[in-house]
Amino acid sequence: MSRLAARAHGSPGVGEWLIANGDVVAALIRRDMAARFAGNFLGFGWTYVAPLVWLAATYFAFWFFGRTVPVYTDTVTFIISGLMPYMAFRYVVNSASRANSVMRRLLIFPTVKLEHGVIAATLVEWVNSFVVVGVVMVVNLLVFGNGEIDDPLTWFWGMTLSCGLGAAYAYLFVALTEVSPGFRSLAIVLLRPAFFVSGVFFTANELPDRVLPFFIWNPLLHAIEIARDGMLFHYEARVASSLYPLTWIAAMTALAVAIRLWKRG
Repeated sequence: MSRLAARAHGSPGVGEWLIANGDVVAALIRRDMAARFAGNFLGFGWTYVAPLVWLAATYFAFWFFGRTVPVYTDTVTFIISGLMPYMAFRYVVNSASRANSVMRRLLIFPTVKLEHGVIAATLVEWVNSFVVVGVVMVVNLLVFGNGEIDDPLTWFWGMTLSCGLGAAYAYLFVALTEVSPGFRSLAIVLLRPAFFVSGVFFTANELPDRVLPFFIWNPLLHAIEIARDGMLFHYEARVASSLYPLTWIAAMTALAVAIRLWKRG
């Protein structure tokens, strides 16, 4: 970090600024990975065991409540198509929300900012989300003999939008928590219903017209629908706007920046 801190005394151009910030983010990613996995097999294993537990619990819920799949696909693939982008969102939120406490000791370096910690945590979870999906899909193929992915780029984009929403949400509430610690509890409360209203158990296509307007305000539903559209051969989302979650990402990020500037000023 000392090499990076030394650069703060100059006035770098755009290229040097990008390189310097990239170095900081890369160093934080290495630090995160070392703290999470080095010498801790349980920490490494839980990254991939937890999604399987979520998948098993959701599969049990489908079986217990007699829920049938509304799309021509197998139950596990349908669950994966909605659960995996949701989990990518939640894992980014959980990880990026800890940036304030994780970064506290590192903020003495003039080039290290809270935003670097949020970006580093998001990138780690973004990559992990694709690894986890790969593991789950392989398990589904080997155990149940099922697997499909219709449009990899669309699926990739939906997963990325989910991670972006998680990063912006976490960054906003990290900024709000600096104003008042009570916002941390509010962030948790707002997340609780997300699992049930974001399309993990259902698709937007099957919602009645009188109900749909109350669900499409949720940007995560759009991201999950995009990912589901990309994964399933026999599904075409009628509610899947990229612009809507991107607008939410931009708005939450801008609000977080404004709050932090106001707090510092």
